Amino acid sequence: MIRYHWNKIVCLVLLWPAVVFGLPQPQEPAIKLESSFILVDAIVLSKKTNSIVGDLTRDDFVLLENGKTQEITHFSQQELPLSVVLLVDVSGSVQPIIDEVQRAALEALGQLKPDDKVALMIFGSRPKLVAELTTDRDVIASKLDDIWSEVTPEIGFATFINAGIHEAARYLRKNTQPTERRAILMVTDDMDTSFFRGGPPRDVVARELYEGGTTLCGIIVGYNKKMMTAVTVGTAGAMTAINPIAGGMLIAMRLMQHLSPLRGSAKFYAEKTGGITVSTKHDEVGIVLIEMLKVLRTRYTLGYAPADLTPDGRFREIKLTVSNRVKKEKGDLTILARRGYYVRKPLTTEPQDDSLRLKKISL
Repeated sequence: MIRYHWNKIVCLVLLWPAVVFGLPQPQEPAIKLESSFILVDAIVLSKKTNSIVGDLTRDDFVLLENGKTQEITHFSQQELPLSVVLLVDVSGSVQPIIDEVQRAALEALGQLKPDDKVALMIFGSRPKLVAELTTDRDVIASKLDDIWSEVTPEIGFATFINAGIHEAARYLRKNTQPTERRAILMVTDDMDTSFFRGGPPRDVVARELYEGGTTLCGIIVGYNKKMMTAVTVGTAGAMTAINPIAGGMLIAMRLMQHLSPLRGSAKFYAEKTGGITVSTKHDEVGIVLIEMLKVLRTRYTLGYAPADLTPDGRFREIKLTVSNRVKKEKGDLTILARRGYYVRKPLTTEPQDDSLRLKKISL
């Protein structure tokens, strides 16, 4: 499996925005998409220059579903509307920089097109929808300004990443049209503190993202990380000195937390859905948030009509690559795109058990 160099992506986002926005956009006739279409958003990166490749055309791509080549019947950049859930971690470790996140988000909204929709959701131990999807930027701005009033005791101070992403992905799937592009832009410290009550497991969250064709991008902020680590280690050490049994249990629980498949990670879900994560200092959140929205807005969008959309519960694998000519001209490329999809069976109610757990799919 290819491991992406996230530090290089930081440089990409911060230093090469002109690569994307200075290039002429491919001129394509407007296409009316039907609900039977599968949309694939893609970011193409040059491994040699660590920059975005923004001058490709429809004929430069090769798209396969379950190993079979598909006809790409839609190709565009910036043409289709984008629906974004801004998912903000308001747990105790992130709260000191919420004011900076507010300012950055307000500025970043200007990067979207008038028909793009934004919703605002916060999460700690539990997620909470603060603002429904809307094209009215003033509504989102007002909710951001008043975000502290939404941080109630029920939200909690822990960081249950799986619960937050799952709720945001489900909200997008249920409140958008099948042909809309969907994305979650998450601001978090990516330090999941869930354990026994951490929400749905990874495979259920991944399936929800796959079914909705939702891309997750994460801005990972660190607030006094060294101090937090010292406090964590110091607490375990102090408990061990006072009560060896209690201290040993605390250390064991922390080790189990790191091994638990329940634990969430923005990096994990971004890799599965064709998104990116960028680690940044709290005073650079604004720059990264603006550039992240630009990248989301200007990805390639490819559409195709699968021969079979029977809701059989099977995973359909998507592989997106480029033609041999492009490989020779551009060199080694990294393509960030969704890895597949499910066709959801019609349901009258959302299942509350593990019936949606993935089968035969290694995450």
